[in-house]
Amino acid sequence: MTKLMTILLIILAVFIAVGAAGCLGGDDGTDSGDGTDNDSVPAVSVGSLNYSTNIVTVSNLPAGFEFLSTQSVKSHGEGIGITDVLYGYRGYYKFANDSVTNATVYFYCFKTNTSADASKYLQQMNTSYENSYSASVSEITLNGHSAAKLTSDSGPDMIGWTRDNLIFVVKGQVPGQVDYDTIESLAVASGL
Repeated sequence: MTKLMTILLIILAVFIAVGAAGCLGGDDGTDSGDGTDNDSVPAVSVGSLNYSTNIVTVSNLPAGFEFLSTQSVKSHGEGIGITDVLYGYRGYYKFANDSVTNATVYFYCFKTNTSADASKYLQQMNTSYENSYSASVSEITLNGHSAAKLTSDSGPDMIGWTRDNLIFVVKGQVPGQVDYDTIESLAVASGL
């Protein structure tokens, strides 16, 4: 009986060690640890994009953000205006500062077949947002490429852009809870 308990304890210790290493890892060494904001985030090249859950995980978060998790999602159920089923990932972030507590911000990435498809779906998202919320859609520059800025008094602020055959979207969950500048700060920090 004692031998069996020893073996079970060793197996348990191995599982805990492996689990803790996976949960506590992820430090890529780019954080200087000096507490300063990263004003210039290097842009990620298209060739180095790795379509996985990590694509919606921002390493150097802006002040006030906390990363919580990633999930596999379908575009048509996320309230971003894409009606076809695109599979992708959602990064789930909490935001808080002096005037906002526990605001939810989502960072999405959806994969399409071609860059033309990605542009088509981004346009569909923009049109749907304009029609649903009587919103303003304008073109901005984000990390060196064009993006769509979507703002409204009645809907959540969003930013959408494409890179090759991928569509990226950052949005607040609740309309008016997080301002546009907050949404943009996460998009810029992504480097995408």
